Amino acid sequence: MNLRQLSYFVRIIELQSLSKAAAVLRVAQPALSRQMRALELDLGTDLLVRHGWGVTPTPAGQVLADHARRLLRETQVARDAVTALSAEPAGSLSFGVSSSLALPLLPRLSAWFLEHHPKVSLQLLDGFSASIHGWVLSGRLDVAVLYEDRSPGPLVTTPLLREPILVVGAAGRLTAPVPVSAGDLGALPMILPARPNRLRLLLDQLRIDHGLELNVRVDVDSLPALLEMVRSGQGYTLLPYSAVQGMVTDGRLTAAPLDPPVLNRTLVMVRPLDRVPTAATDILERAIRRIVVETAPALRWEPLV
Repeated sequence: MNLRQLSYFVRIIELQSLSKAAAVLRVAQPALSRQMRALELDLGTDLLVRHGWGVTPTPAGQVLADHARRLLRETQVARDAVTALSAEPAGSLSFGVSSSLALPLLPRLSAWFLEHHPKVSLQLLDGFSASIHGWVLSGRLDVAVLYEDRSPGPLVTTPLLREPILVVGAAGRLTAPVPVSAGDLGALPMILPARPNRLRLLLDQLRIDHGLELNVRVDVDSLPALLEMVRSGQGYTLLPYSAVQGMVTDGRLTAAPLDPPVLNRTLVMVRPLDRVPTAATDILERAIRRIVVETAPALRWEPLV
């Protein structure tokens, strides 16, 4: 078993196809198949299940993929750390955020790195907070932004920002900036992210603490779909302003604060505790803090850095 075999195996798992992986890796498919068979013989177990449409990992293959990602990631970190001592920061960095923060953060971060550190290759991901949390714990992500949590696991956490959660409706449905009371909110048909989305869990806790009534009509696991449903007048939602700023500015949505109770979410920047930060990682974290401070007024953020 060697690093090349592991990197080939991870790519096959990601693409669910030997032929697609061979094309991406620029390796002949028969040669790639021989490498995978040699890996299976070395480990004494089947790693891939072949289907008519592609391949999926066996339980043993999934375990190997998880360990291989961490090993390959640590190998890259070691290479980057050595390179950083004598050259401009280079290598790859992975950063993840919840879907509601993707639009405010990711394009700005990409533009900044392209201008100031073009030798750094970024992998930018968004998803549900639970997924992002799992990815950073497993080592798939170098840095992530998560909801503040009392039990984040073995992560180094840095407070980043606090932002208000607003009531959001179609154009003309709300009289901003007049607050929506808890009593009025209970009468509105709500479209909300499905559990275990962290915002939904935050709303559940608010409902318990303040006796807040929510008339939830639809659970949605897609932020773009949720926003379109609200825009078309199917109901209302609760989201941070940063997630809807563009649609509010151009008049497609309206947003108003909830009061009482006032609802905020606090976000922290995290990285794995057992990973030594490289020069590139440090640059990434400083760039995130800078973007938060610079965009705070427009996005109604309260920087905590």
